[in-house]
Amino acid sequence: MSSDNADHDTAAHDPAPAVTFGPLKRALREHCYPVTAAELIEQYGAAKLETPTGTARLDGLLEGSEETQFRDPSEVREAVLDALGRADASAAAAGEWTELPR
Repeated sequence: MSSDNADHDTAAHDPAPAVTFGPLKRALREHCYPVTAAELIEQYGAAKLETPTGTARLDGLLEGSEETQFRDPSEVREAVLDALGRADASAAAAGEWTELPR
């Protein structure tokens, strides 16, 4: 398992560059779902993610999808990756988003 401080969300076979969610990953996993994008923006909008091209804020990535409702953290992750202009085919990496570490 990866730590929350160094979680790169790509598998070795995934050609997409890594996105580091940092502490936001744990916050999203612990958040109560379902939740709208607007609610996430209100609570975590200033959170920064490290992307291959620099730093992006969550509010900028979810902007325009305020009405979207997410059922679990992996759906938020997919929305972020989509906003960055790429689809992530790594279902295994997405699965770890719904499981809290013990």
